[in-house]
Amino acid sequence: MTKNAARVMLRERFGYPDFRKGQWEPISALLAGRDALVVMPTGSGKSLIYQLAALATPGLTIVVSPLIALMKDQKDKLTAQGVDAVAMHSHLNTSETREAHRQIQDGEGELLYLTPERFKDRDFFERLLSRQVSLFVIDEAHCVSQWGHDFRPDYLSLGSIAKRLGRPPILALTATATQEVQDDIARHLGMHEPHITITGFARPNLRFEVRRTVNDAIKDSILEHILSGTEGSGVMYVATVKEAERLYEQFAERYEIGLYHGRRPAADRKSVQEAFMSGRLKAIVATNAFGLGIDKQDLRFVVHYHFPGSIEAYYQEAGRAGRDGLPATCTMLYRVEDKRIQSYFLGGKYPEVEEAAKVALALEKYPLDTQVSLDDITEITEVPRRKAKIVFALLKRHGLVREHRGGNWQRLRGNLTSVDLSLDLTDYEERRENDQKKLRTIVDFCQTTDCRTKFILEHFGEEVSRDWSCGNCDACDARLEWARPA
Repeated sequence: MTKNAARVMLRERFGYPDFRKGQWEPISALLAGRDALVVMPTGSGKSLIYQLAALATPGLTIVVSPLIALMKDQKDKLTAQGVDAVAMHSHLNTSETREAHRQIQDGEGELLYLTPERFKDRDFFERLLSRQVSLFVIDEAHCVSQWGHDFRPDYLSLGSIAKRLGRPPILALTATATQEVQDDIARHLGMHEPHITITGFARPNLRFEVRRTVNDAIKDSILEHILSGTEGSGVMYVATVKEAERLYEQFAERYEIGLYHGRRPAADRKSVQEAFMSGRLKAIVATNAFGLGIDKQDLRFVVHYHFPGSIEAYYQEAGRAGRDGLPATCTMLYRVEDKRIQSYFLGGKYPEVEEAAKVALALEKYPLDTQVSLDDITEITEVPRRKAKIVFALLKRHGLVREHRGGNWQRLRGNLTSVDLSLDLTDYEERRENDQKKLRTIVDFCQTTDCRTKFILEHFGEEVSRDWSCGNCDACDARLEWARPA
């Protein structure tokens, strides 16, 4: 397909007059049968790349994403545009799931959205194998990388899944990836000399500011000022469920705000999300469980009550503001003591050798043909769920266990502890050191007197001149004030 022919399709099917920067090149590569890796800022039109490529090729385009809310939103938009799209995720009821299965089996659907966990459903995967897959898309591709800020073990199997589906061209999309993460994505997905598109990380409409604080009372007063004095809606991120609930109780009487965290029932989370998306709420107080797939274009502010564990996580969350291109403010409430919160989280992230042995020994007590739930093992061993899941993933990598739907596992061999996992766990020790480095970097970001945007761009490997500044952050404001004649 020529670029002119693609422009015609762009206008007729999507209503856009021309491609944005960085869209056509990966489309052209995919249509030529090449893999493509795309790093583009939030709101710059990454999804259109695979949507247009899907319509320009025969067969099925599979889009893997952890973002259920986003896939629902995109499916609805595509359906309204006359595109035959199917979405499969955990929010579907039984009849909806059955209908999606039928559509796949009967050859319907130009695009199929699903979460990586869906591939564990053997019956569903068998149906997929009967289809011609023309394009395999991984959204939020940084989840593949052990060095990324949101590593997800389920993403590690996507490269082998693509092979089983006939190895169509692979498209990996992300908004935040250092060179190290880009290399890791390509390696884990088995990409062959991918066409790489990096359009830059700058978001000129976002104002970054860091407010130094010494206690929660000062933080709360700043939040009050933001809620009362800022037009539009926003998100206030906190590190813990306890703090989210405290702030909600403190501000809910005076402002229309919602509470969102992973311990709330799914129905409550869905209700809060819908109220927020429809504009009925001024803001949401949330842990980082909120935001994956939230495509609310008109967020005017994002506040971080505690700083997150990395620049990548911060830019991903702050970058949800201002997707409509209009000015928005991203405020970090910095207190040096908050580093202890992130250090605590890091301590519970990766398993130690003793914890891996506990999990393996507990699993050995069950007969070979018995399915065991992850929750049962964590209760028996008192190993945190995240760590136990990593141990299971390592055992699976060595062919010792099989994963079933619903979070159940089955032992395939007798003596699990006979396999040496020390090299794998050493790998996790490197990750632990890398996480500590990332934590030091986000602290440096909070403490720098240099341009905030410049700090972010350089972190992601973008070259900027020594005297470059955004002119739109608190650090730039301070320098201008200092330079102004008395």
